[in-house]
Amino acid sequence: MRTKTKKALRLSAHHASLALQMLMDDGKIAAKDVTAALKRREKTIRELRARLSALGEDVAATVAKTAAREGPRARRAITAAQRRARQAQGRYLASIRKLSRQARLQVRAIRLKSGVDAAIRAAVRMAK
Repeated sequence: MRTKTKKALRLSAHHASLALQMLMDDGKIAAKDVTAALKRREKTIRELRARLSALGEDVAATVAKTAAREGPRARRAITAAQRRARQAQGRYLASIRKLSRQARLQVRAIRLKSGVDAAIRAAVRMAK
């Protein structure tokens, strides 16, 4: 198989036609080869257009489905209990951040046994 040339020829349609005519006159290219190449080119173009149109229809259908399914969703407000729990979790994480691994394990045990508030108080005492 021939390797492709690094530089592409830049020919006008007129010059390309003249070059093809000269090659056919010299017997280097047969007219049927040129005709077959043009037919292959047209077939490839038709196939690509068909694939592109099918792809466009698929994409349009998918976008339409997605847009219909998902509109802008409102955020639900969190309850007061959720807010308190999140704030307590934040205070807990902040209080154990500066503790050693051993102290963290002790605070975790206190949290499981007595709750988050007791664990925070114990972590603050251990940090001092």
